[in-house]
Amino acid sequence: MKIALINDSHFGARNDSSIFLNHFINFYKNIFFPYCEKNGIKDVIHLGDFFDRRKYINFNTLSEVRSEVLSRFEDADINMHLLLGNHDTFYKNTNKINSPKELLSSYSKIKVYEDPEDVQFDNLNICLVPWINSENKESTLSYLQTSKSPIVCGHFELNGYEVMRGVSFQGGMSDSFLKRFELVLSGHFHNKNSKKNVVYLGTQYQITFSDLNDLKGFHVFDTETRELDFVENTDRMFYSVDYDDDVDVHVGDEYKNKFVRVVVQSKKDNNKFENFVQKLYDIEVADLSIVEDYSVLDSEESSVDLEKNTLDLVLESVDVFETSVNKDELKTKLKSLYMEALKNESD
Repeated sequence: MKIALINDSHFGARNDSSIFLNHFINFYKNIFFPYCEKNGIKDVIHLGDFFDRRKYINFNTLSEVRSEVLSRFEDADINMHLLLGNHDTFYKNTNKINSPKELLSSYSKIKVYEDPEDVQFDNLNICLVPWINSENKESTLSYLQTSKSPIVCGHFELNGYEVMRGVSFQGGMSDSFLKRFELVLSGHFHNKNSKKNVVYLGTQYQITFSDLNDLKGFHVFDTETRELDFVENTDRMFYSVDYDDDVDVHVGDEYKNKFVRVVVQSKKDNNKFENFVQKLYDIEVADLSIVEDYSVLDSEESSVDLEKNTLDLVLESVDVFETSVNKDELKTKLKSLYMEALKNESD
């Protein structure tokens, strides 16, 4: 049998932005459910972080997710095995209070896993491991030592894996406790990457500008062949467009309701540039940010995308900053410092 794998859906992300919510829902409506129904998939494993906020829910977000996503699992008779991620738990040190249990327990096709459990799919056992915290760490590691499953699905925070392109995470757990398994599949880090026997699946869709060049989609696992296939999601939320007066830059409907960053390479004709920008506004982009090359231009205004996260803005400032320092190395260092700050933040 084949099992669909999804993770880090983060419903409610970006301050419950309706634009992002529609982007997420469109993935399920246009790609995920049609694929499952066409290929007869009746079991889905969700590897954590179903909702975005740990401590509350926006009711409009919940209503949309109920009507557009959760109802489809019921209607299509598809079982979702949902293990907890760190964004699903109210407290950081325990899984006992969590949003999936509080909000999804009424759905007959959804089972929430608060503790590790070996689940049989066809003739193959798969160990489902929810978020590991200070309260359950010892018992979870003990369970994994005796699990008979060759395959593990979890929401792990492991050292040495890419949390985003080019940035390896530090401060998590060693992957040594997972080395006895044939294959480990994990949510949590949004960048698709793998090492040894561990595969971080990555998010199914773009959530921040750091996802700009990442491959997005979901995975399908075959319990007989134990092969992992990737189904791409080509729907993008973020675009980066290089502008040059001497080049005819295409402006199309693909930018409608999208976040577009224009990087000015050469601008000698202000009227031509303004006409280009107006075309983007006429298409109704969701947000437009302009990055000027200050080494070429004397003084031009740059708009700021207020929806971008702190790291996006910092990295963009490096692009336009005059310095003799290697910019790629500087960006890598800034990313590492940013991730360290996130790791150490408290409630």
